[in-house]
Amino acid sequence: MGAINYGTSNYITIGLKPYNYSDFENDADCMEEMQEEIVLYGGTIENKIYDLISSYYEDDYSNIESVLNKYDFGYFHVAIKHGYYEGFYIDIENNYGVCYDCWQDKQAALKEATQIKRFLLECVDMGLCEVYPGWCTAYKDRKESIASIKAAIKSMKEEIKGIPTWGYCERMGIEV
Repeated sequence: MGAINYGTSNYITIGLKPYNYSDFENDADCMEEMQEEIVLYGGTIENKIYDLISSYYEDDYSNIESVLNKYDFGYFHVAIKHGYYEGFYIDIENNYGVCYDCWQDKQAALKEATQIKRFLLECVDMGLCEVYPGWCTAYKDRKESIASIKAAIKSMKEEIKGIPTWGYCERMGIEV
């Protein structure tokens, strides 16, 4: 354990910090329960810890998925993607083209960026943190992750503001 191969997101990569065997080996109650299971059903302590870690990942994934399902993103594609070996990360990609149809669409995209911020903050509250794509071995803490989310959303909003509408392009004679 220890490293998860994450993909990359367009703006910020928020992922699950992997669990370590030591997280469970130091829990006396957990170890006692696993020893009882080994006596009853067989197996090794390493297998039991691996099974426990896998169930934690599944629970975390389900919890984040239920939060994501509360939101309806149209201008951005937000998805939960699995890491190469274990864990998962949040992938955010823009769905809009070179221009918005009208200024109302631009306003809606800005509102959606704010919703993405809320979603990512909920993810951080549930234990996810900012990670760097590739083989992650270092993870930001809660405070650093929140600061990175704010910066990413600010960048996202600036990008949205910089995209013209079709009407503006026509008035200005801009070929797109």
